[in-house]
Amino acid sequence: MKKMLNIVLFGPPGAGKGTQSENLISKYGLVHLSTGDILRSEIERGTALGKKAKEIMDKGELVSDDIVIGMIESKLDDNTNAKGFIFDGFPRTAAQAVALDDLLQKKGTGISGMLALEVDDEELTTRLLKRGESSGRADDRNEEVIRRRIQEYNNKTLPLKNFYNEQGKFHSIKGIGTIDEIFKSLVDRITFLNAEMDLTALESDLEHLDLTIQDFEVASEMEPELLLEIDAIKRIEAEEAEEEKENKKSTAKSNTVKSVPAKKAPAKKPVTKKTAKPVKKSKPAAKKVTKKTKPVAKKKLAPKKAVKKSASKAKKVVKKIVKKVVKKKVVAKKPTSKKAVAKSKAKKTTKKRK
Repeated sequence: MKKMLNIVLFGPPGAGKGTQSENLISKYGLVHLSTGDILRSEIERGTALGKKAKEIMDKGELVSDDIVIGMIESKLDDNTNAKGFIFDGFPRTAAQAVALDDLLQKKGTGISGMLALEVDDEELTTRLLKRGESSGRADDRNEEVIRRRIQEYNNKTLPLKNFYNEQGKFHSIKGIGTIDEIFKSLVDRITFLNAEMDLTALESDLEHLDLTIQDFEVASEMEPELLLEIDAIKRIEAEEAEEEKENKKSTAKSNTVKSVPAKKAPAKKPVTKKTAKPVKKSKPAAKKVTKKTKPVAKKKLAPKKAVKKSASKAKKVVKKIVKKVVKKKVVAKKPTSKKAVAKSKAKKTTKKRK
């Protein structure tokens, strides 16, 4: 999934959402997506969606979610190289939130988090009345109207808060304090969101290796021990090669024993004893190899402390671990195959003697 900082910024009237939105856009280079601005832009440009929206609005009806989503998609396509988006005024319902998730998933990204500026109703009422005195806005000068607006906001946003909270993406930000203090709280939360996205990307990178974050942390410590274990594997392979030579010698001896009984025609008992010896020698050899491979397997499963190092170095070590595990599996299978070969040879020899 593409790493983008996509924020749904929420705040009741008077929470300072407009000011903080501008600060975030400036700091992180985000694109501001306001449904009101998008609608006006589409209508002014005379696009197909803009014309359709204007017809609906002229009738005094609300523009459907499908049209709004279509306009947002058009805006996303116009800003494919953006670092992220701030969604302002959308979504307003859980259904719109689901539609937005589907759209972003189609674009290979998703919502990073919902940041909600929280201010109590009395503080909001005081702020809006003061704003009304300076701006002259009629809806900011009537206390009853202000309280109705605040109550409507609370009722409409509650389902959205629950929606994003269930996804673990809802983040409450204290909206009381200076502009700088509130902005610092937003930046701290975004830093946390970026760390979460980095972790998600790391998990995705490790997923195809069938490893976990714990394996990744252990791997960063295992590099010196890994080299020792590889040396141990090489040593075992050398010992196996030596034992294979001994087995060939044993086979050669057994072939010599076969030719002697054919000339002297000895009794069956001596033949059975002589042919049994190579079988006895081959069995301990198989057991010996098996015992030596066990310590390596146990060492791999021993608990280790999780030490965090750079991702690039740890990924190289992870690849070495995968190769090591494959080697171990091959080594572990060799003794079994030798034992089976020794047994089959012994059976064939016994049948010939009979």
